[in-house]
Amino acid sequence: MLEKIAKTIQSLTEAKRLWIGYSGGLDSHVLLELTVRAFKKFPDYQIGAVHVHHGISEFADAWVKHCEQVCADLQVPLTVLWVDGRATDGRSPEEVAREARFDALEKFLQKDECLLLAHHEADQTETILLRLFRGCGPLGLSGMPDKATLGESQFIRPLLTVPKEEILQYAEEQKLTWVEDDSNANTRFDRNFLRHEILPKLSARWPRVVRSISRAGALCLETATAVQVLANQDLNAIKGQNEHSLSVSRLLQLDPVRRRGVMRCWLQAQGCSFPSRDHMERIDREVLQAQPGAKPKLKISDYEICRIRDELTVTHLVQTQKDSFLPA
Repeated sequence: MLEKIAKTIQSLTEAKRLWIGYSGGLDSHVLLELTVRAFKKFPDYQIGAVHVHHGISEFADAWVKHCEQVCADLQVPLTVLWVDGRATDGRSPEEVAREARFDALEKFLQKDECLLLAHHEADQTETILLRLFRGCGPLGLSGMPDKATLGESQFIRPLLTVPKEEILQYAEEQKLTWVEDDSNANTRFDRNFLRHEILPKLSARWPRVVRSISRAGALCLETATAVQVLANQDLNAIKGQNEHSLSVSRLLQLDPVRRRGVMRCWLQAQGCSFPSRDHMERIDREVLQAQPGAKPKLKISDYEICRIRDELTVTHLVQTQKDSFLPA
């Protein structure tokens, strides 16, 4: 694991400061401790830890004190971000807390900074299964990316292929101390239900199931990448009269599978959330296949797809909430 962290730091040629997302839990404590050890080889970098206080658990203030003590012992500066992660509008508590956390981190990070997150192989497996149950395609089933942008900065998950058992073994060998989030035992939350009820049973029957699902995610990423390359090529060939529109007639010349790929690629380029399979079918049936003289419109989430003669355009509506495709 130490070598993974060192290689990650070495690859950050443009980042001047490295932040470790530190919750106080086992995984992020191991990541913090390993990064501090690896950092001795890279004196030109600055390092810090950032903790997000969600305002949900009655123990949240105690977690902050624990993080402050650990960081003081490691001589790592700690920044605490205070957010309101409570669900008030019927949305998933997990989703609201995650959204609040990443919103705060995006505002906090500067352009020349990078954030390290402690997600590991089991986290990846849980994410893939949750997306499978929602009916996601290859891109969704590829799981969490090992690196991605966050505003003008970036974040990296250097432990994404590391088994949970290896992280726990390291923590016990180093006699690390960590806090346990009381909500992690609540199987009312989907991820916890998977973690405590489903995956142990799957692992008892198929001992390597976590590794296998994680590797399947990597294969899905390869497939999604190949589809994206083809969709980009098609997109360049069927643009409309302006750079943000598509030619309906040329779009209809593609077979349905390639047509859906182009539509997803086009909508993503316009900053729109991914449409569901049902929405894709409605776009095809109600908009693309409409009579030539019609001017059909279809509202999806926070945007509207319109057709005027041979031009297909998308218009952003007033946004009431962010889409759910945030980093897990």
